[in-house]
Amino acid sequence: YFGGERLTKTKPTMTPLTYAFVVFSIQIAIVMAQGTVDAEPINASVIADSSISGGKIYNEKLAPFLIRLHLVRHGQTHANVQNLVLGQGDSPLTDDGVAVAKLAAASDMINGKLLRYWRAYCSDLNRAHRTARIVLGLEDGDGNVSESTDIDLILDSRIRELAKGAREGYLKNLSYEEAIATRRREAGVSENTEIEVPKLESLDEAWERSKHWIDSIIKDVSDDFYSAHGTKQDQNKNKWSDSYGYGSDKIYDIFALSHSALIRTIIHKMVGPELPSNFATTEEGSLLIPNLSRTIIDVRPFETHSLKKNGTPRWTSSLFRLTDVSHLADTSQNRPPYL
Repeated sequence: YFGGERLTKTKPTMTPLTYAFVVFSIQIAIVMAQGTVDAEPINASVIADSSISGGKIYNEKLAPFLIRLHLVRHGQTHANVQNLVLGQGDSPLTDDGVAVAKLAAASDMINGKLLRYWRAYCSDLNRAHRTARIVLGLEDGDGNVSESTDIDLILDSRIRELAKGAREGYLKNLSYEEAIATRRREAGVSENTEIEVPKLESLDEAWERSKHWIDSIIKDVSDDFYSAHGTKQDQNKNKWSDSYGYGSDKIYDIFALSHSALIRTIIHKMVGPELPSNFATTEEGSLLIPNLSRTIIDVRPFETHSLKKNGTPRWTSSLFRLTDVSHLADTSQNRPPYL
């Protein structure tokens, strides 16, 4: 179940905030112990787009650019501490959630200062919006607006959390049927009475809106690239260098601050076969997405479809980093290998 989240049990000798901090520290240790997944540089060549196009093989060249998605989960919320299902409901960040977001904001690995994002998106839910503002330096964590960055943050409902229906606002160990029964009892109606509940969304529905968001980015990037660099012979004479001076295709870095279940769904849909066998999991067995962790996925459109103005782009994807938390550690300021 990709939409599952960690189910924690509050110890009687700890306050909820203290226990949540311990759990978060353990999550960080688990993810750092398993390591990160690195991707080799991708060359434009014949490739099988099996994950996106039903296993068909296309004898087409990849476009001379790639889109690098930086998928980051929001900071810890009060609902996280209380083990409540949030879904498309909302909950404010805890003090620890703000503190860890500020830690990320101090890291040039993610804050947008050394690694310049072509675009920055966040979910339109407040917990994600505030986390993104702190990480990118748009506010200082105390709610004060900062003028230290020129990043334009785009709110986008297509990357909000999965809608979880009747379970929203209730403990995570409650089944859907139990949540319905609880809502009926609280409303004072009989067990056969129909009641209004929050929207419930399937994984396929969540992926459909996520893919629509990715497709729209591909179209915008394609327009930007080809309008600036030409389409045919011009591509051969345009060369770029990465931060180490090595030649590479042009990279468009996209920051996206979202939620655990949606990020998990995107990972499984885009790069599921690439996941290592020993990835960190929740107690329910789902892929663990710690607060403020970052997963990086490279997206490469096919060249002919990048040139088309209409229609849905076709693309392939590969995993570059999985639930990376190195930007939260007190490490040296050396450049990460993907800059």
